[in-house]
Amino acid sequence: MTVGPRTGALITFTRDTTIRAGVRAAYAALTQACRDSGDNAHHAELVGEHPRYAWLLPHSNALAVIHDSEQEACELLACADLLRECRVPVVPAYYGRPLVVGRGRAVTFWHNPGRYRPAPGAAARVTAAVHGIKPAGALWLREHHPFNDLLDGLEQAPLNDSTRDFLYEHTARVRTDWQHVRWPTTPTVILATTGPARCHDDGDYRLLLRTPLRLGHREWDLVAARWRSELLYGHLENQRTYTVTYASCSGSALAREPIGSWPDYQVVRDAVVLTEVMETVRGAHQDDRTRQAAEHQVACLRGAHQAPWRWGTR
Repeated sequence: MTVGPRTGALITFTRDTTIRAGVRAAYAALTQACRDSGDNAHHAELVGEHPRYAWLLPHSNALAVIHDSEQEACELLACADLLRECRVPVVPAYYGRPLVVGRGRAVTFWHNPGRYRPAPGAAARVTAAVHGIKPAGALWLREHHPFNDLLDGLEQAPLNDSTRDFLYEHTARVRTDWQHVRWPTTPTVILATTGPARCHDDGDYRLLLRTPLRLGHREWDLVAARWRSELLYGHLENQRTYTVTYASCSGSALAREPIGSWPDYQVVRDAVVLTEVMETVRGAHQDDRTRQAAEHQVACLRGAHQAPWRWGTR
């Protein structure tokens, strides 16, 4: 494997043979796809593992995403096409179809998204544009079910039994509360992520679409954009900018009132935060720093630290 230094260190020092095998298999899929496309996989760096392996290709100036199936890859490309047709600025794909490799996997290639710069105004505009897409024209999108596969990887994570048991119990509590949420708006197209729309600056701010869009409630996206300013050390001005911009770009009546005043805000916030914590937990095998971050985040959920919490940057 001719990978970048960070990925090489991950493969060398990871104790879990299953994780090491997964990275090797993902790289094998990448190299096969690059042979077919003419791209260069040398010194590729793994920049994401969940929900999909993602590789940055320095010699091809591209981002490659490994999918479990051709259908899944086609879904992500279709979502990017939908956004482009609806004039939502999105990082474009290099190729209009996925490259199918062994074991049913497929690879999509995307233009290098450029540098990520937190831009609450741009994130709010993109989110409002996504919410403005008519659901009737996107009925092929899957419904948003945040608890599906939420605890994947927990058993393999390098955490103690007490921490693991807490996550199982906390997830059960949040899931129960979720079933009683009263949604004030009808379902629409949403990002279904755990933070504000991730816009990268390549001369213009474009959305980097790493997971498919979903049909769900816009409140999830609005809560996802707010919770960091409430629970983590951050900039309140960013939240104000986001709220004002979203309200000016959206025709939703909900936008006229702060999402934090919604009675079920905390329930949805708990689900969003738990999803974020589980993303860290799945990466806890990568290095000591990520493992410590996972342990600290779970400790915060358990009440060991008062908010606002110091989680660093992600």
